[in-house]
Amino acid sequence: MTVNNIANEKKMLLQKLMTNYEKCLNDQILKICLIYITLSISWNFAFQWLNLPFSRADLSVLLLIFALLSIVFLFFHIFKLPSRLKTHIVLSIVILVVIGLYFGSGYSEGWSYFLLIPIIDSLYGNRFLSISYSIIGLLCLSAASVFFQLTDSYIVDYIDVSNRILLYIIVATFSYLLLSKLNMLYNKQVTTVVESVERTLEQVVQSFIVAMEAKDLYTFGHSERVSQYAVAIAKQLPEFQDKHSLKKLRLSGLLHDIGKINVPEQILTKPTNLTNEEYEIIKTHTVIGAQMVEKVDGLEDLKCGVLYHHERWDGKGYPAGLKGNDIPLEARILTVADALDALTSTRAYRDELTIEEAFQELEKGRETQFDPHLYPAIQAAKQELLSIYSNAHDPFDEFKKLTDLL
Repeated sequence: MTVNNIANEKKMLLQKLMTNYEKCLNDQILKICLIYITLSISWNFAFQWLNLPFSRADLSVLLLIFALLSIVFLFFHIFKLPSRLKTHIVLSIVILVVIGLYFGSGYSEGWSYFLLIPIIDSLYGNRFLSISYSIIGLLCLSAASVFFQLTDSYIVDYIDVSNRILLYIIVATFSYLLLSKLNMLYNKQVTTVVESVERTLEQVVQSFIVAMEAKDLYTFGHSERVSQYAVAIAKQLPEFQDKHSLKKLRLSGLLHDIGKINVPEQILTKPTNLTNEEYEIIKTHTVIGAQMVEKVDGLEDLKCGVLYHHERWDGKGYPAGLKGNDIPLEARILTVADALDALTSTRAYRDELTIEEAFQELEKGRETQFDPHLYPAIQAAKQELLSIYSNAHDPFDEFKKLTDLL
């Protein structure tokens, strides 16, 4: 399951599970029908063979139903049909089987077989299927009761017909109620699963951050601030007007430097300029980070942001040297957010800049390091960026975070 908002995740998970459920249910209904028709043929044949007066069924009709079910069952196992098409075929076959049982049973009470239709329809958990096929069954029951009498000794009058229809509607109503209750319980179950996965992913992300920032106290809180800066900028863009995109970007910001776990501490905290060899090692953190997140189920969508957040608009970045719009948008946003926090944070090799000085540096990097199209969004988000900076540089807040970590 991908990182998504709860509504979309529920919909995707529910669709996947319902498709698998329909596939199994179609086969099970056909098997059950075959079993009971086989039993019915067997005992009716035994009654006729032993000349026992216990059955008025027409064996030829029952055999025809058995042949039809067998053909459909074999057809489904030979040809791969879409699950929904198979469902419509099965429900249509159920109605035909019920009609066949009505005429093949040989007694007036055979109308009760029609009550199976709404019950079977409700098993699919689909309101449209339940309502539409229940209506078709009701029309078939009405036609069979009015126009086709099975015995001469008992003539069905309109009171009988109305009672049959009333009972059918009652059964259909309770079947629909059962369907609604099952759907409600199933949705609660899916919601519980999705929310549990979300909490687990958050815990995994936080564990990664603690492990990463414990190696370099100079970058304590860096990932959190980068994610907040990135979200503040992204909210001004039309591409990030849904919770799914913002959440994905937030998690990308939190994990953008996760690959630094693989970088030796003496390089991360070195107070002087890095050698070429050391810089090459630092550059590997983007690839290592991308490899880490893509292997965690639920975080694979974060790969682009983690992998490309050090690319430059002019193509002089790393690891792939992408240029301009070839760089994924989330990575371009993270580049700005990462630079903004780096400029306003103290490092082992330099002092921090003020927030206004950092904005000036971002302006200087237009069309070289940073995407120039992001600057209207940066300006629109400036007040929120200032608020994030102010909250992050509150010494009491920093102390609280540090004690929470310890």
